[in-house]
Amino acid sequence: MNGMIARIAWRNLWRHPQRTILMIATVGVGSLVILVLFGLTDGVLGSMTATQIDWNQGNFQVRSANYADDPIPENALSPAQVAIAMDALATMETVGISPRIEVTGMLRSAYGTDGVMIRGVNADFEQAVTHLDQLVIEGTYLTAPGQILISDIVAVDLDIRIGERVVVLAIGAEGAESKAFTVTGLFQSPSSDLEHMTLASMDDVQAMTGFEGTTSIAVSLPRGSSDSRAVTQARELLAGHEGIAVADYFDLNPFARFMIAGSTIKMIPFVIMISLMAGFGVANTAFYSVLERTREFGVMTAVGMSRKLLARMVLVESTIVAAIGFILGGGLGYWGLVYLSKAGWDISSMTDMAGSVGLPRVIYASTSGWYWAAALSVVVFTALAAAWYPARRVNQLEPVTAIREG
Repeated sequence: MNGMIARIAWRNLWRHPQRTILMIATVGVGSLVILVLFGLTDGVLGSMTATQIDWNQGNFQVRSANYADDPIPENALSPAQVAIAMDALATMETVGISPRIEVTGMLRSAYGTDGVMIRGVNADFEQAVTHLDQLVIEGTYLTAPGQILISDIVAVDLDIRIGERVVVLAIGAEGAESKAFTVTGLFQSPSSDLEHMTLASMDDVQAMTGFEGTTSIAVSLPRGSSDSRAVTQARELLAGHEGIAVADYFDLNPFARFMIAGSTIKMIPFVIMISLMAGFGVANTAFYSVLERTREFGVMTAVGMSRKLLARMVLVESTIVAAIGFILGGGLGYWGLVYLSKAGWDISSMTDMAGSVGLPRVIYASTSGWYWAAALSVVVFTALAAAWYPARRVNQLEPVTAIREG
């Protein structure tokens, strides 16, 4: 009996191909949009996280308790605190630990001046934490004192070439200080907040500014490690040392916390809208189909077909439509996510709007089987629920009345 109902439902659907294609398109578009919405949202967050961890900040940082409120070198970790923190972190399982000193300043070339963040590092330590050395597009990474690494953006703005001398001006412990550097390499900035980052030797930056401490100690963890567990362990190891704080990824990126906390809430209106669109489209078309076929249903009931079977046939028609729409729309949407997860989406033209929130230049979509489940539950279930009323109306048809009305 079920097979017969399915065959009849299939035949009925293609007696009116335009109406059937409309319902399939409605469910397909809804499924596609849901998949892309979830995949791109998770992709933006994942790309932002990976960019900050791999190219800029590491998995977490140790810094002065006062540095978060007022990030100036005067609130840096003292040499004694740095030694305590390094000894504690050495007992943890890490990939790299890199002390840094960061100061704001001006970079001057023969053709102009630009504001920059000057990051003093130990090149060997820094390469174990972040991987800007892999983004060097011209020249080399830092190899000796007196060298500076700048972004391609700054190089274009100030018309700087490899081997040229530039002057860095920064506010030191005793006032404005300047030092000449040789540009040893240019790196391609992976995100907006690294466009005006420069790297130099820590000894050079400390000598120029007169600050002996470090503003932060960046820590990189092995792949697959739990960041929250490692941060908790680091905080326990340093709990007895006043003035030393451990900052996790969200402490370093408050905007990311806001995005993750609000992404689900912000998607709810879109999900509801898409659900209503799909549900209304299927319900409206199915209801119109029932009205159009009232006489037909009346005749079928008069010759002995039960109203329950008629109602089931209407639901089967909606199920077939929802299934085809979901497979086509979901398949196309998932193929798009797979493509964007490999090729990425270059949004460099839009990074100016992002300010310094760490938005990467290229975002990669996220792919997960859970997106299929989300689209199925939201769009297809909504469409089938919307078909309940037309099926109920069929179940209440009286044969004589239906034939007369038809």
